[in-house]
Amino acid sequence: MQKKDFIFSIMLVLAVVLAMNSCKRRSQIGSDNDDTLMNQEIEVEVKGDSMLYGLSCDGSSDSVVVIWLFGGDPVTYSCIDAKREGRIIGKPQIGDWIGILVNPEDTTEATFVINLDQLKGTWTYPVLPVMKDLQNMSRRMQKRMVEDMPDSVKRTYFVPREYGFTLKRSHNAQAVGRIRRATSLEDDSPVQYPKVKNYRKWYMLNGRLLLASTERMMPLSENEKSAKPKITLDTLDFVYMDEDSLILMNHGQRMGFHRKENAMKANAAAIKAQQKQDEKK
Repeated sequence: MQKKDFIFSIMLVLAVVLAMNSCKRRSQIGSDNDDTLMNQEIEVEVKGDSMLYGLSCDGSSDSVVVIWLFGGDPVTYSCIDAKREGRIIGKPQIGDWIGILVNPEDTTEATFVINLDQLKGTWTYPVLPVMKDLQNMSRRMQKRMVEDMPDSVKRTYFVPREYGFTLKRSHNAQAVGRIRRATSLEDDSPVQYPKVKNYRKWYMLNGRLLLASTERMMPLSENEKSAKPKITLDTLDFVYMDEDSLILMNHGQRMGFHRKENAMKANAAAIKAQQKQDEKK
């Protein structure tokens, strides 16, 4: 098959997919009731945390951390080994809210230090969509379709999005990547994005980050009009953090994040691309 004929076949397949999916158009990506359910207040009980929390004080350096624990005078802990082992996450400045783990065998040593004020904010990573599974089409064929797809089509559908989370005060969190405008884009598009986790809360637990997300649960019976959201906890290990970068470990896999000004700015490109597609419909 010549390349010209192959590209024509690609366009024909895409046209068929769009036509079939247009029959399933929805006026919204989730109803108002779903949004209310997913955003209702949740409570997560975290037990067993042995970290100490307080304010970083003058005198902290690469070898010691000085913390005020809101009772008495500031306390100084050695952190030479923590620095050597990469267990100081961020760089505590005077007045920053920090957390530390104290060595149970040597109460003068901090084995882990994190700047919690620096951790707060919006952290994202780029995500690209994948081709929807088409009947009787192998993964190899889908890959070839993408490679030979005209650049104009790629620019229309293969728009990167920013996924991640915003960590706020009082343990509140917000998901980044949810595009809530009412469109039929998800049904009509030949590509699909990974599911966005609806992060709601964040906590520290013995030097690890806990992220609580919610997802909608089906009613237990036909007479039950609503159901409480299911809460899922992700436990992540810290690898590195500076002003603009954050690296976390999730089940042995490294995840690199970049700091964004806020969730709205992170979603701006995806919203703009979606609006352009809407104008073509």
